[in-house]
Amino acid sequence: MFCRIGCVVLTVLVLSFMTGCQGSSGHPTTYKVSGSVKLNGKPVEGATVLFQIMGGKDSAVGSTDASGEYSLSTFTPNDGAVAGQYSVAISKLSTPPVASKQLVQGQIQSGDLGDSYAAPSGKEGGSSDGTPKNLLPAKYANDQTSALRATVATSGTNRFDFDLK
Repeated sequence: MFCRIGCVVLTVLVLSFMTGCQGSSGHPTTYKVSGSVKLNGKPVEGATVLFQIMGGKDSAVGSTDASGEYSLSTFTPNDGAVAGQYSVAISKLSTPPVASKQLVQGQIQSGDLGDSYAAPSGKEGGSSDGTPKNLLPAKYANDQTSALRATVATSGTNRFDFDLK
């Protein structure tokens, strides 16, 4: 009888210890952060939003959707950011069309692209050397030159909207 009770108590203690350990990630607490990015009042799709904590190494990042909305991630998707003051960088890099990459690499056969395909001019997809270019004003790509700031709080709504000029 004593062994049976002892085994039950031991099992309960082990299970409660294991349950307590599963909830702890070892990461600092994060708070949901969202907002929007616009350029001259129009939503920017595909922009990368980087929050860099001032005076530290922590950062959080998000990407805008078709309506210019973003939510930040630090440790897991959409978990937010650690509380603190941040400098913010926003960029949107061009990428060459897949067809032009395949054409350069000789992977597309004649006629695969159809009659409506026009070869890329190099003016819109990136720089002339093929590297992506920033489609937003250059000053916003660096958190030190953007002048964009945000303070993530432990309570309330952490929504930060940026209208770039």
